[in-house]
Amino acid sequence: MKISLYTKAFLAALTIGMGMYFYHINNSDHKITSVYIPVWKDFKDLSLEGKNVDIAILAFAKIDKTNIYFDQDPAKNEVIKQNIKQLAAKNKNTSFILGVGGYKADGFSDASMDGKRYSFTENMVELVKELDLDGIDIDWEYPAFDSWNTTKARPEDTKNFTHLMKELKEKLDRLPRKNKNYYLSFAAGNEDWYFKNVEVKKVEKYVDFINVMSYDLTGAWSDTTGYNSNLYTDKNDKSKTSVDRIISLYLDHNIDPKKLLLGVPAYSYGWENVKSDPGQQGAFSKGKPIDINTIDLSYKTLKEKYLNQDGFKRYYDDTAKTAYLYDGNTFVTYEDQEALSAKINYIKDKHLAGAMVWEYSQDSDDGIVKYLSDHLNE
Repeated sequence: MKISLYTKAFLAALTIGMGMYFYHINNSDHKITSVYIPVWKDFKDLSLEGKNVDIAILAFAKIDKTNIYFDQDPAKNEVIKQNIKQLAAKNKNTSFILGVGGYKADGFSDASMDGKRYSFTENMVELVKELDLDGIDIDWEYPAFDSWNTTKARPEDTKNFTHLMKELKEKLDRLPRKNKNYYLSFAAGNEDWYFKNVEVKKVEKYVDFINVMSYDLTGAWSDTTGYNSNLYTDKNDKSKTSVDRIISLYLDHNIDPKKLLLGVPAYSYGWENVKSDPGQQGAFSKGKPIDINTIDLSYKTLKEKYLNQDGFKRYYDDTAKTAYLYDGNTFVTYEDQEALSAKINYIKDKHLAGAMVWEYSQDSDDGIVKYLSDHLNE
């Protein structure tokens, strides 16, 4: 079949245009807005329209030996696949990535061993091909650590994680381009010991982005109120850690800042029965942790039911660069535009790749994700 000169010119222009687009994403100063999208939620309630999301990570495929799946029920598994295809078809400007694992997801330690890793990586790449996705994000939390007695772990995980990422990179690179780029990324920890269990510097060369989980700096496991994702420590050094300390860990290990996505939570933690000294407004005070699995403290719900309602007053720690609510009894640590603005400036000052949000369904329509995408590239 002959191809006309017009068709050849069109295909050449298309190829060049797509190449320039992916060069722009990977090599320019364009800051990435990345989100995790939960596959267990109803996709009818999810719309990316007008959000300018660069990367959407589908969370999560689970592991069965060396196989992966979204749901053990074959019918439900197929529904999720079709939902993913429809979501991707409606959002051509967003790259959709297969997320594998997640917190307390077991199976990585076994599947990444020599003799099993080949089938494991093949199955992940096959699902990428089946769903016409744009890459893979590995959420192994955490190699060589049993996640507080919830997953299998062994010392060999450290090397096997490196081998896993190397093999995934090689297999993704062999896929036909089809005018697209294939991304590889992983979710990364926020403690010093993480760098003893993971060869981050070795893995860095195989990945496009490192999703730094710079949140959960305190939470429901503490009987003292605090901040979920404070950029800096407070002026009295009562916050044990900070986003800056976490990002500095990566920079101190000579990780390329242009591969680091700063994690931003779209959920909150709260405490009840909080009594504090005058002037503290509930911060760093004793209280009863709220179970956020039963009481929704997502940003979406905060905007609807908490902000400027029922006696709640918004406070801002200008040293820590974080917001919180307090009504004299209940304390809630959360993100708002002022805190996000500080993080955006930090991302630019540190030359980071951009921001990652966990997770998209917890956000409001005109909330965290839109604010990030609107202002990261100003």
